[in-house]
Amino acid sequence: MIPALLLAEALTAFCALAFETATARLVAPYAGLSTDSWTAIIAGFLLSWALGNHLGGACTAGSMRLSLFRAAAAMLAGTIAIALTPSLLPALDAWIVAPDPLARWRMVVFAAVPTLMPGVLLGIAPPLLMLAIIERGGGRGALVGLANAAGAAGSAAGALSVLWLGLDLLGARGTCIAIAALGILAAAVTAAAGSVAASRRPA
Repeated sequence: MIPALLLAEALTAFCALAFETATARLVAPYAGLSTDSWTAIIAGFLLSWALGNHLGGACTAGSMRLSLFRAAAAMLAGTIAIALTPSLLPALDAWIVAPDPLARWRMVVFAAVPTLMPGVLLGIAPPLLMLAIIERGGGRGALVGLANAAGAAGSAAGALSVLWLGLDLLGARGTCIAIAALGILAAAVTAAAGSVAASRRPA
């Protein structure tokens, strides 16, 4: 079960950073690609991820099985949000940027907004996964470190694969669909782990 939880942690982090990287390409036709837009994307994603982590931590009450099902549901909702983002950008542009295209603050807000919902939803999962890893591993510190390492490695892999492969091969929209597919896989792995959590004892 622990390998499945570590895989889910890595896949969630992969999707999160892959989407954050892809967002720069998504917003570029509307807001350009500048230090302002990059900063807005990073700040928007980190703030929403932090909120998601807080919500995830608040959802840890109950059984491990319930916590993992909550994590899977959050992942699935986050991947749906990622898949829908390219289609929502024209409406966001008309609402935020179009009224005054020269206003710098509008460009900043427009760049940040697409990251908010996916960031919150994907951010819910890691605390729930970490708690399950700690419980299943009997509180071993090495597993906590391994879970953090899996998340960091997944983040790096997500950012680099999108930058070097995804955007060039699939385009921004196709990349979002691919990220969503991996997010569905992460949700499925998490739900499968949850389905056996109640029947197994901690190692």
